[in-house]
Amino acid sequence: MEENITQEETQLPPVDFISFITDLITTAHLYLQGFKDPETDKVIVNLGLAKRMIDTLEMLEEKTNGNLSAPESNYLANSLYDLRMGYVRAVNSQKDVPEQDTAPEEPEQDVSNEDNTSTETEDTPNEE
Repeated sequence: MEENITQEETQLPPVDFISFITDLITTAHLYLQGFKDPETDKVIVNLGLAKRMIDTLEMLEEKTNGNLSAPESNYLANSLYDLRMGYVRAVNSQKDVPEQDTAPEEPEQDVSNEDNTSTETEDTPNEE
């Protein structure tokens, strides 16, 4: 009976363009900033999937050009700018401090082999 009460109390807003875009933006932010894997308790950052979400939003911006209201268009453009800057910061921070970021990079490489361009510098032989 508690499930019925919980479901009735949790009413989702109607789906409109802003709420749809917000869902995509939130997902991109999660991939950029990281989220805790409940099984391993490690923080997962996946720049490949973050880039894919940014690319998806860019595609939507292009396909909806001229068909959005001013607030919708501004929200999408501002959010894309914010995500792009966050992506650049994340990529640069990985380049600046590769030794400290080794733990978050491992899940990223495992999860994103299909979407992310992986750096294969770790495959070089260490038998020197």
